[in-house]
Amino acid sequence: MKPFLRIENLSKSFGGVKAVNDLSLSLMPNKINAIIGPNGAGKTTLFNLITGFIKSDSGRIFFEDSELTNLPIHQISRIGVKRTLQIKSVFNSMSVFENLWITLSAHRGNLNPFKKVAHYLSEKERVEEVMEQLDLGRFRDAPAGILSYGDVALLEIGMAIITHPKMILFDEPVCGMSPQETEKVVSKITSIADQTHVVIIEHDMDVVFKIADEITVLAFGQKLATGTPREIADNQKVKEIYFGTDEVLNND
Repeated sequence: MKPFLRIENLSKSFGGVKAVNDLSLSLMPNKINAIIGPNGAGKTTLFNLITGFIKSDSGRIFFEDSELTNLPIHQISRIGVKRTLQIKSVFNSMSVFENLWITLSAHRGNLNPFKKVAHYLSEKERVEEVMEQLDLGRFRDAPAGILSYGDVALLEIGMAIITHPKMILFDEPVCGMSPQETEKVVSKITSIADQTHVVIIEHDMDVVFKIADEITVLAFGQKLATGTPREIADNQKVKEIYFGTDEVLNND
């Protein structure tokens, strides 16, 4: 089985700080992959490099049969790579339906004011499908700005999956949520992983150890360890560098 994502000797510095330092890793399909590490470990920088938000200093990035290294954001998106942001990014004044519709229409290049409504029926059907999948139908015509934090997160997930991406990178998807909101979002992410490669960055270790099939631990921009939740929980280096020697990991 071939990895769906392959990172080779990737580096990125900001001034004198090496945020990602000669990093190599491979992520395998049919798994939920989690990337964890202390603040400053290079997690978000890695996501930014994969999705084209920033350019690398050296190294290469491959997704399936395509090289992503230093491609522009829109081209990486066309290849099928999407991400969500820790700071939620939706159009607050637009309805839930409009947020999803404009995302899909922009991806398809269909934002043409002179086209007849009939041309947009497939977009409408896809929007309705995603709203049903994420239990957002009851907010169909509500402005996104009035939604709860958890429902905004679901809407952002909807904006990511509506174009049928091949891989979604989730950057702290449950940050700041109540336990009830967390449970709902985690459930949706798990279901999405049945059809799409899923990679998450998350500080909530309960969530990571609950849903991840494989975990990669970063420290100082380098890979410290990769393994199953049980293997990571038992890894002494991870305990010392990330969690502290006295902390016991939740690996239930």
